[in-house]
Amino acid sequence: MHVLARRFDRRRSRDADVSRDGAGRGRAVRAAVSVTAMAAVLLAAGCAGASQSQVRASGAPGSVPVTVTDCNGVKAVVKSPPRRVVVLTPSVLELMLWLDLGDRVAAIGQEPRPGSLPQRFSGQVAAIRSLSGKYTAGSGYKPVPREELLSVEPDLVLGGFGSNFNAAGAMSQDELAANGIPSYLALSTACKSAVTAPQTGFDLVWRDLENLGQIFGVPGRARRVVEGMRQKIATVETEAGRPKDAERPTVFPFEYDEGTATPYAPGNRQAVNAVIETAGGRNVFGDRDEAYTKVGWEEVVARDPRVILVVIYDRGDPAANAAHFAEAERFLLTSPALRGVRAVTEKRFARLVYESASVGGVRNADAVVELAGQLTSAG
Repeated sequence: MHVLARRFDRRRSRDADVSRDGAGRGRAVRAAVSVTAMAAVLLAAGCAGASQSQVRASGAPGSVPVTVTDCNGVKAVVKSPPRRVVVLTPSVLELMLWLDLGDRVAAIGQEPRPGSLPQRFSGQVAAIRSLSGKYTAGSGYKPVPREELLSVEPDLVLGGFGSNFNAAGAMSQDELAANGIPSYLALSTACKSAVTAPQTGFDLVWRDLENLGQIFGVPGRARRVVEGMRQKIATVETEAGRPKDAERPTVFPFEYDEGTATPYAPGNRQAVNAVIETAGGRNVFGDRDEAYTKVGWEEVVARDPRVILVVIYDRGDPAANAAHFAEAERFLLTSPALRGVRAVTEKRFARLVYESASVGGVRNADAVVELAGQLTSAG
């Protein structure tokens, strides 16, 4: 009886959604108009004693099964909004928190590094169980052991990097599926298969938000978060206009914490490329069809960027961040290899934290606003 009642209520919920089809609308109208017809259906299933109010109470809003496709092409089929979710990487946890879904997170893979998430979420994050222990400086990714993951009894597992599912000791998506647990690998963090052209916008972030909105039955929240990002970006584009390529300042995004001996240059397949382009600049290595490439300082000199965007990992403390930015700029100013570079000789530096500039997420829109202002100041 309860199974049939849930199915009946799901039909009504589905038919009330903006994506309902015509046949579904017809079924919902006929069922709503005739209580007798509904009773007949229930009677046929051996549930003639169920009342209409009991049918309504048996289902939950947004409990219509949904299917979304992730980075690996895996189709996650979720029959009802998950309530015990394991999130394996901070970037995806942050998406959940922006969607006000922190109460659905039963555990996280590893305690996030200090500063990796916005301060506004610190209280919620501190209360979430960590399956791979506390963060230690310099430690790499720790896969969640199979037994630890299953002990949570998750009804969904979310990842952001391929290693979340395929690192030695990790539980694969196939294994999760064999245990009846759906999984989803985000498109916006590090999904090579989704990045088939230069990243000049934030469509992958929006797709992740929309997919999560569908999975958790909160599509309206997802639309509001996406719209908030769009409005911030639109403000920048309205104020700055759309300069021609020749007028855009060339920018070298220098990720200081990745090392200084041989710098990593973000190419056009990385989120920071979209941040720079949208803010009105031009990535000096935007001709590289890859996320990152190691380059020599001599190549940076040859490309002579107009502005150097210093990117650091957020320390979780404004004073500590300011000191680290200053340290990075001292390196640039005193490096013999960079003498003659316009951005160095004219001290044209911009500053962004890695978590908003180089990781796909909601804060990319804030990074666009911040960088646009700094590029204007840099002339």
